[in-house]
Amino acid sequence: MQTVQVSVVGGPSVMVPWFQGMNAQQALEGAYTQINNSSVFTYALQYYGSGLGYLVVMVNETYDSFVSTSAPFYYWQFCVNGSPASTGIDGVSLNPDDVVSFSLEMYSSEIHKSTTLEAKHKSQLISAQSVA
Repeated sequence: MQTVQVSVVGGPSVMVPWFQGMNAQQALEGAYTQINNSSVFTYALQYYGSGLGYLVVMVNETYDSFVSTSAPFYYWQFCVNGSPASTGIDGVSLNPDDVVSFSLEMYSSEIHKSTTLEAKHKSQLISAQSVA
């Protein structure tokens, strides 16, 4: 059977069966179903529009942190085979043996340029400015 790995840095890692046309969201859902224990693995998604799709904003009760307009900011980074994704989990097609990973990272404009972290950060800044 062909599989993909879904891994959370500092958390669970599980192999899920791969199928033709599978995207990263389906792999994440498969990991949740396979673990079947909300005290071990939970996640939340937020829709960021048609350009990005769905991004992970919480894993195991740890949310992206944007509580003010001053740094530091922490966001969940979504990677496929070690490379940051440039779109959401619903827009990334997977191949057998791919590794989907999530890590909580401190935002850096240099490091996270053109990644989903940059998109999340910009979205949060816009939201904060519209509230102020």
